[in-house]
Amino acid sequence: MLESPTAIENAEAIAAIEGIDALLIGTNDLCMEMGIPGQLDHPEIEAAYRETISACKKHNKYPGMGGVYAPALMKKYIDLGSRFILAGNDLTFMLEGARNQAATVRAMA
Repeated sequence: MLESPTAIENAEAIAAIEGIDALLIGTNDLCMEMGIPGQLDHPEIEAAYRETISACKKHNKYPGMGGVYAPALMKKYIDLGSRFILAGNDLTFMLEGARNQAATVRAMA
């Protein structure tokens, strides 16, 4: 996982390592390390994605995305070339399932 500016700067060298299949950007942690917490669409974050995706393409690795769950922003980074996608986490999936189940039960009452 690439979660710091230093990791992004070293994406090329990391992607060149035999046995590594994917470079996953931990977007929320990267934002925190860059001093732009929560700004998942910040130009510096987009630049980090571009740099990582470029390194992955060069070394035939999968560029990954974690921590980005808003559909429009997910599409942006997927369109740039992200291919290993964490589309949510345990908590968000459980909450969504609970909301759907509660809505179903309320509709029956």
